Amino acid sequence: MRQWVRFRTVFKILFFAVLALGIYLGMTPAPPAALHVWNAYFYHAGGLLACTVLNFLAFPRWYWWVRGLLMFLVGVAVEYVQSFHPTRSADITDIYANTGGVVVGLVLIWLFQWWRRSRR
Repeated sequence: MRQWVRFRTVFKILFFAVLALGIYLGMTPAPPAALHVWNAYFYHAGGLLACTVLNFLAFPRWYWWVRGLLMFLVGVAVEYVQSFHPTRSADITDIYANTGGVVVGLVLIWLFQWWRRSRR
């Protein structure tokens, strides 16, 4: 982790850029094109998975539950705003996909930390 400290600013920029892109795409009046239903779930889960991992790289000292709660609330906020757009709809399955992405991200972070501790 020490060799990554010099890239912390880059990870912070990447985290906020991916977060801003996800919020922008989630709050625009027209949803991004998805060929199949599972593509939309992949967008939700993949976006919050990437945000969770980048969040860890940018802010490694945060507690895991703060990181998870923050990312979960971002997903719920996007769905809440979508409920006000006439061309969008909020869906509980999207929140499930968001939560799945956050949980997978937290598990990957935990596995990385466990692997790093076991190497010492």
